[in-house]
Amino acid sequence: MWKKCNWFRSLFLPNAPLQYAPQWLEIKQEQFLIRELELGDIKELLAVQRLTYDGQTPWTRSGFLSELYSRYTHLYLGVVHEEKVIGFMGVRLFLEDGHITNIAIIPKFQGWGLGACLLQEAEIFAKSHRCQTMSLEVRKSNSDAQRLYRRLGYVSRRVLPNYYNENNEDAIDMVKYLC
Repeated sequence: MWKKCNWFRSLFLPNAPLQYAPQWLEIKQEQFLIRELELGDIKELLAVQRLTYDGQTPWTRSGFLSELYSRYTHLYLGVVHEEKVIGFMGVRLFLEDGHITNIAIIPKFQGWGLGACLLQEAEIFAKSHRCQTMSLEVRKSNSDAQRLYRRLGYVSRRVLPNYYNENNEDAIDMVKYLC
């Protein structure tokens, strides 16, 4: 009976270590490795945020630690190019939803399809845990990201007023139905 209730297990049982098999991608004759993130990557994740968000780090070291040690089922992937993390994505499962907690690719590699690859990996992970939806929030001003999400099948659910603390910007809550 409990096997049918994966969501129940994810709420109350400690998270087992994930076994994500690293994958190599070749895009525009450049090699990229997608692999599971480790605690030792946090410094590079902060650097990716600084490059992506005009010097800001929306997530702190403790925020990343909290996510990587979360009791909820989750997957954090990094994109590595020339031995440096140049992007990352996190997904946390709750009940029947795979929630994208964070996604960032440094500006030099935005538009190369790396974000789409990470989101597809998140979707595969969520489906393997019987999730029915994927969800995320995106800044109302981030039209490039919204365009990507819509292209991948996400639709807007609602506007979340003053969602982002640093400037009280609204967010758009988006969902993708997997079934």
